[in-house]
Amino acid sequence: MVMTGFANPDDPRSVSRRSAGRLPAALVLAWLPGVLAACDSRDQASQPPAVVTGNVAAETLEPRNIEQWADGTFGALLDEHRISALAISVTHGDEVLFKKGYGYHDYATMRPVDPDVSQFRIGSLTKTFFGTAIAQLLERGEIASLDDPVNDYLTRIQLQNPFGDDEITIRDMVTHQGGMVPRGSRSPFTSVGEERPQPPLSAAVLEANVPPVVREPGTFSDYCNACSAVMGFMVEDITGQTLEEYLRENVYEPLGMTHTTLVNSLQAPSADVVTQYAFAAGKPPVALSYPSLTPFISYAGDVNSSAGDMARFIRAHALQGQGSTPALMAPESYEIMHRWDRGNHPDASGFGIQFFRYEYNGEPVIEHYGSIRYRSLEIIMLDAQVGVFVTMAGGGEPSPDDVAAADSSMEPITGPVLAQASHSGVRALVLEHFLGRLPVDENLEVDVSRYTGLYHRIPADQAEAPGGAGRLVEDSGDGGLVIDGLGPYRPSGPEAFTLDGQLPVEAGFRDSNRYVFARQSDGSMRMFAHVNAGGFVRAARD
Repeated sequence: MVMTGFANPDDPRSVSRRSAGRLPAALVLAWLPGVLAACDSRDQASQPPAVVTGNVAAETLEPRNIEQWADGTFGALLDEHRISALAISVTHGDEVLFKKGYGYHDYATMRPVDPDVSQFRIGSLTKTFFGTAIAQLLERGEIASLDDPVNDYLTRIQLQNPFGDDEITIRDMVTHQGGMVPRGSRSPFTSVGEERPQPPLSAAVLEANVPPVVREPGTFSDYCNACSAVMGFMVEDITGQTLEEYLRENVYEPLGMTHTTLVNSLQAPSADVVTQYAFAAGKPPVALSYPSLTPFISYAGDVNSSAGDMARFIRAHALQGQGSTPALMAPESYEIMHRWDRGNHPDASGFGIQFFRYEYNGEPVIEHYGSIRYRSLEIIMLDAQVGVFVTMAGGGEPSPDDVAAADSSMEPITGPVLAQASHSGVRALVLEHFLGRLPVDENLEVDVSRYTGLYHRIPADQAEAPGGAGRLVEDSGDGGLVIDGLGPYRPSGPEAFTLDGQLPVEAGFRDSNRYVFARQSDGSMRMFAHVNAGGFVRAARD
């Protein structure tokens, strides 16, 4: 396998273990041929910027230190087969400090990942692209106000609000408060080559796929792919261009992004798209199918991009219209897009225009995560003007169906096969490296019985009964909480609990290193993850 440097056995942040709170064992990773840094001399900084703002230490931004951390951290994930491929880029101000590829673009050809060429499916990071388009259209006066009814700008469909006379606004939709849920259990995935309508989609196709509004708009942020897709259609209705045409003209080309596209899922993936692989110990790597989204949901998650291109995009957002990086809009428009506008709890993440917004150890952070089997994160530290993009493919064990498609001509893999690396765990690795671990308060004594119980996801329809197994919050026995078997979570503020240790690297959407609780006027207790949209409500106690 392709690896890119040596692990640092003295750095406890270099790898993550499944048991929180334990330091990882030292790993020494061998240097292998095929290392591909592919650092563009036009972007790569030879020295870190002299002035560091925000809460990121100067030595953390030295390129050699970033590379040592990245090699130890992501090289370990590769060695444990938690990923099959990964690319990362780190920016500060106008400079790209670091970009690198790990693993193979395709195991079958032993082609290594090239951070400037290898495209990954970045999933819901797509939302920050058309969010940028909405901010641009607002600046240009083609959208008068975010508080305008979205129906004023939609020409192919009209949204119905069954909860009253108030119309659904653009602000409702971009902060995930549109109140929509998908129709039934329809999968967002389809097959490559499946017959499908092409953009721009007709009114009939949109009407057949737009889901109902089941919660009063403007009242609760619940992650809404359908709301986001409708915003992509709105950009088309305003501009008369397909969303891909608009983004290419107004985002990709101004920033020099040459390996980014909103794909047409009817087509087979280009050769520049990384092939994902799963692993079974002692057996050949198993190629995974290319995930293709349905035409309606496509605009919520169908961009493919490279780490080099994403460095250009996050650099523009980190600078917010300043510096020599091309500005996509005025600083005031970036501020509107990035600010905490709406959310479910002031101590958890909220939204501006599509970006998640939260505070982390005093640093204002915007981010988005995405998954259509590939997993990606863009994290921007606004005061520090630091941006980090991480994208991962494959890893973990294959499903029975995947095993049936294994290519026996490939060499068996060696080494352990641990759980696939995922969003929340990798986010914690990034934020803790650049901004430190979220603190707990050892002197704060709390009656934890106030928070224990079985919590269910707050349903999209408040009238429906909570379903699923729920999330169990238990007393750890030493003044903290255990949440879904992970802990201890220690008191860290008013009705807040923070994990006392490292979040497992396989932690995904539903896991968090911090939770906040809020008692409602009706006496019920709600729980919110530090970075997420949605929440949980405690089941009634006997």
